[in-house]
Amino acid sequence: MFYGVRWSPLRADLLRTLRMGVPLVGAQLLQMGNGLVDAVVAGRLGNIELAAGGIGASLWFITSLLSMGLMAGLSPTLSRLIGQSRRAFVGRVFRQGVWLGLMTGFFALGVLLIVSHFVPRFGFAPELPPLIREYLWGAVWSLPFFALVMAARNVCEATGLTRPVLFVTAMGLLVNIAGSSILGLGLLGVPALGLFGIGIATTIVNVCMAVVLFALLSGKRFTRFQLFSDIERPEWSFLGPMLNLSVPIFLGMLFEAGLFVATALQMGMIGVMEAGAHQIAISASAFCYMLPLGMSFAVTARIGRAVGQQSMSSVRLRIVSACLLVLVMAVSTALLLILFRHDIASIYTSDPELIEFAASLLILGAVFQLSDGAQIMLIGILRGLHDTRVPMLINAFSYWVVAFGFGVFAAHVLDYGAHGLWLGLITGLTIASVLLGFRLRWKLGAMRHEF
Repeated sequence: MFYGVRWSPLRADLLRTLRMGVPLVGAQLLQMGNGLVDAVVAGRLGNIELAAGGIGASLWFITSLLSMGLMAGLSPTLSRLIGQSRRAFVGRVFRQGVWLGLMTGFFALGVLLIVSHFVPRFGFAPELPPLIREYLWGAVWSLPFFALVMAARNVCEATGLTRPVLFVTAMGLLVNIAGSSILGLGLLGVPALGLFGIGIATTIVNVCMAVVLFALLSGKRFTRFQLFSDIERPEWSFLGPMLNLSVPIFLGMLFEAGLFVATALQMGMIGVMEAGAHQIAISASAFCYMLPLGMSFAVTARIGRAVGQQSMSSVRLRIVSACLLVLVMAVSTALLLILFRHDIASIYTSDPELIEFAASLLILGAVFQLSDGAQIMLIGILRGLHDTRVPMLINAFSYWVVAFGFGVFAAHVLDYGAHGLWLGLITGLTIASVLLGFRLRWKLGAMRHEF
C-alpha cells in the first residue's frame, strides 16, 4: 500500500503516465534546443548580434505566451469529453480550438509588430534596436503557426497519443539547425541574412511543425475522433468555456515569466558577476524543470479523463502516481545539480571565480527543484480538475508578494545579494506548493459530493 493505494495498480498507472509523459518531456527538452541553436548561430555573427538575438527571442517568447496560455484549456476540455465517451464532440471542440488558435496567433502577431515598432524607445544601447527588429521581422510571422502547433499538441495530450509531438519537435529542431545556419550565416551560396535569417528560420520551423502535426492528426490513429469531419464557424458556446479555463492559465504563465525576468533584472543591478552566475544557475534549473513540466501535461490529460469517467478512485490513483513521479524526478535532478555543480558551471565559463559563484547558486537550485517540481505538478493536477482561477491567484501571491518581495528584501536589506533573490524564489515556490496542496485537498473533498 502507498498512501492508501495498492502497489500493483499504482505501478501500472506509473507506467501509463510515463508512456504518455516521456515523449512530452523529450519534446520540451528538444524545444529548448531551438533556443540554443539560435544563440550559437547568433554568436557566430558577433557579440552584438548574440545580445540582440537573445532580447528578440525573449520578446517573441513573452508574446507567444498569448497563444500558449490561451490554448491551454483545450487539453483538459478534450480529455474530459473523452472520459465521458462523448467522442462526437471531440472533433467539434478541436475545430473550435483551431479557430481560437488562429485568433490568438494573429493577435499575438499584431502585438509583436507593435512591440517591434517601439523597440528603439526601450532604452537599449543604440546598436541593438535595429538588430532586434531584424530578428522580430523574421520571427513574428511564426506566431499563427505556433498557435496551430499548440492546438494540435493539446489534442495529442488529451488523446494520450503523444509520440507525434516528440517526432515533430525533433523534426523542428533539425529544420531549425539547417535553416538558421543557412539563412543566418549564408551557407550553400545563400546570401547571409543575419538575425533576420534566424527569425525567418523560426517561422519556417513552426510552419513545418504545424503542417506535419495536422497531417498526423488526419491519420488512422485519430480517425475515431473525427477531427476534420466538418468545418464550423467560431461558436462562443464552445470558445467561452475554454477561455474560462485558459485565461487564468495564461495569466499564471505571465506572472511566472515576469517573476524570472524581474529577478534577472535585479541580478543585473547587483553586479555583473551575480548576473552571469544567475544565468548559469537558472539555465541549468530550467533544463531540469522540463522533466516535471512535460510530465504535468500528461497528468492534466489523465486526471481530466478520470474526472470525465466520474471515478474518484482513478483520480486518487493518478494523483498519487503523479506525486511519486515528481518526487523521484526532483530528488534526482537536485542530486545532479549538487554533485556536478562545478562541472555544469564550467560548461558556460572558464572563469574560476564565476564558476565558484555559480556553483553556490546551483546548490540553491537543487532545493529549487523540489518546490518548483511540486508546484507545476499540482498545477497540472488542478487543471485536469478544471480548477484554474484559484491556482492563478495563489501563484500571483506566491510569485510577486512572497518570491519577489522577500527576494528583494533578502538581497538588499539583509544584504544577501544574489543568494537572497534565490532564497526568495525558493520561499515563494514553496508557499505556492503548500497553498496549491491545500487547494487540491479542498477540491477533492468537494468532488466526493459531486460524484
